[in-house]
Amino acid sequence: MTNYSDYFGVFTYLDPLIYFKVESFDNWSHREKAVKKDHFLKKFINGLDISIFEEKPIFVPDILETDKEMSSPTEPPKDGKSIELNGKELTPAYSDKNILKEWNDENWDAFMVAMYDSARTHKWCIVQIYDEHPWWRVFTYREIIEIVYNDKDIPIKAHAQWTKNLPRAEMYNLHDEWINLLEEKTEELDDKGEVNSLGLFVNWGHDIDSRIDGNDLEGIWSLDVDLRYILQDILHNSAKSSGFYHVKWGSGVTDAIKADIVNAFELCGSSHMLGATEQVIQEIIAMYPANPEFSILAMDKVMKIFSGATNLPYLYFNSEKDTGGVFEENSSAMAQVNDKKREVFGKLKHYILKLVEMRWGIKCEDVFANIAEIEGEQFTEDVIEPRASSEEGDLEREVRRGRLQK
Repeated sequence: MTNYSDYFGVFTYLDPLIYFKVESFDNWSHREKAVKKDHFLKKFINGLDISIFEEKPIFVPDILETDKEMSSPTEPPKDGKSIELNGKELTPAYSDKNILKEWNDENWDAFMVAMYDSARTHKWCIVQIYDEHPWWRVFTYREIIEIVYNDKDIPIKAHAQWTKNLPRAEMYNLHDEWINLLEEKTEELDDKGEVNSLGLFVNWGHDIDSRIDGNDLEGIWSLDVDLRYILQDILHNSAKSSGFYHVKWGSGVTDAIKADIVNAFELCGSSHMLGATEQVIQEIIAMYPANPEFSILAMDKVMKIFSGATNLPYLYFNSEKDTGGVFEENSSAMAQVNDKKREVFGKLKHYILKLVEMRWGIKCEDVFANIAEIEGEQFTEDVIEPRASSEEGDLEREVRRGRLQK
């Protein structure tokens, strides 16, 4: 503390994402921190994924008993033949498997959200299911230290290391294991002589190459960083955040006193004020905008560009209309949100079906997002699911038409 400082109440909080310069898209830890702490990215990634899985997804056959209007076979046919639904040959769900109860007990809703969050943030993740608690884990850059590929660039196994971050724990144990990513579980042993556990490599897009088909953040990252700084400028509109101080030295200032005053200015940002005689500081002029109106206008403009880049309505991020009124569920904006949910869900539906097969041994024909239809909304064929064939698309339309008639 210097002789020129004293206590004074000023607003000193600074967004950690700005303070620690979390701005590099190519840094996986920056992407992870931004999705957890940034208002807009958290809404776009985690908020959207949570809303997709608010209701259980609809499987064909309906193993989760989601849609009472659909046929939901619970027993295998006595003659050994397969069951047909809407002209499609289906694999029956067996009566000794209470899929819905196990889905809830193992918290697969959170599992699906975690898988989608990780894949959309980093483009890929590795998911693993267990026969006991914790039932599943989702790994990505933080835990995976090596992935082994075959000569066709197909991932065959991965090396994972992680620690449990338990509250008030005195020590953390390092967990180390090899995850087998082949279609079938093998008896291959790792370096410790233990059988590899079975996992699934989940890829967002069509190519594993990290330079192709970027994740959901790549196109909006720079806009989000801009929004972060504009919002900071609005909230901290002062010479400390959007301007500077012009100091006129007095006739009695020396180099030593100048250095002392510079240190005092640093303390001004930590709940301190600056005081000095006229011989040392003649005048301090705050050079900053008189009001934040320019930043508010910029915020509104960039938010609209951001919403367009995410293919979501402006009201989804703003939550309230500029002309009054809130984001109503029967608005046309809600229909756009529903289309986005279906688009996001369709990107990884192939892996959901595979995980159900790995966990319960049931090969479902298809799965759809259970999204509440709003009044007047018509399901269109504009939402294209990359992995769905035209035959699968016909089945989805039949199922959704049945739901719209309720």
